Amino acid sequence: MNRLKKAAPWVLPSVLTAIAVAWAVDAIGGILADQAAPPFAYSVAVLYDAVWLYALAQETAHRRQGSNARLPKAIGWVFLPLTVAVLAARGLLAGDVLAAVVGALIPVLAKVTLVMAIDRDRTRISARAQAAIDRTRAATRDRIAVSRAVAMAHADETKAAADILKATREAEAEAVTVTHDAYERYAEVIDRHPLPEPAGELPGLISDTELNALLAGGVPEGVPALGTGGDATSGTGGGTPSAQAAKAANDQAVALLAAQLYATNPPPSKRKFREAMRAEMNARQLTGSWETIDALYDREKALAGPGGSQP
Repeated sequence: MNRLKKAAPWVLPSVLTAIAVAWAVDAIGGILADQAAPPFAYSVAVLYDAVWLYALAQETAHRRQGSNARLPKAIGWVFLPLTVAVLAARGLLAGDVLAAVVGALIPVLAKVTLVMAIDRDRTRISARAQAAIDRTRAATRDRIAVSRAVAMAHADETKAAADILKATREAEAEAVTVTHDAYERYAEVIDRHPLPEPAGELPGLISDTELNALLAGGVPEGVPALGTGGDATSGTGGGTPSAQAAKAANDQAVALLAAQLYATNPPPSKRKFREAMRAEMNARQLTGSWETIDALYDREKALAGPGGSQP
């Protein structure tokens, strides 16, 4: 009984609204059918009335809970004169003035009775209470918006961290792959072009300073010149340098001579290299065995690589 009592005020507005919607669909569809296909014309009419009904429903919901319903009200009052005009035009086009007047009154009556039902059913509160409700709702919406923004920021941060970690892992894997490939190529080169075993101890590599000094006829630093001071046994005082210092200077000179004679394009054969080395060593009063000359040739050939002479 209580439910029936509450629903009674909504019966007349609902009936009038249904009649107004049906009449508006028929009127709008009939007018547009002269300009377009009937299915399209009536679908436009249905969409028109659907928007109107949606605005009425939103206005009813806002009024019931005492909240602001300015936009639904505006839509409802805009659609009302449009609907009245369409229904009146439909009746006048049909040549029936009574139908035009009745059709125009139906949506007006539906709107008026709906407003009365809403005003009777809505929650009646003071303006002060309504302001408090509005402030609470606004604060709640703000908290929800902030919570969503924080959640999105956390999600973006997590995604960025995952992307950085993924890029780091990919870079590490690529670095390991490149290093492994480099080691494999290095091992392959060593297997294909092994360095020959020297016949005896070879002189060490010579620096640019020592090379310039020896080619200019001097003695590199650290090796005292003959007859320019030095102990007879150690080469650190006045007199003749030691035999070890003299041998070191001789070996460096021989190594430099080998590098100079091999640096031709194309490189000499071993026979020509041996002949040239022996002739230059005799001319410069340098000493060295054939094994040392052959070992120097093999070393220069290995240093030059398979393509030709070393730079």
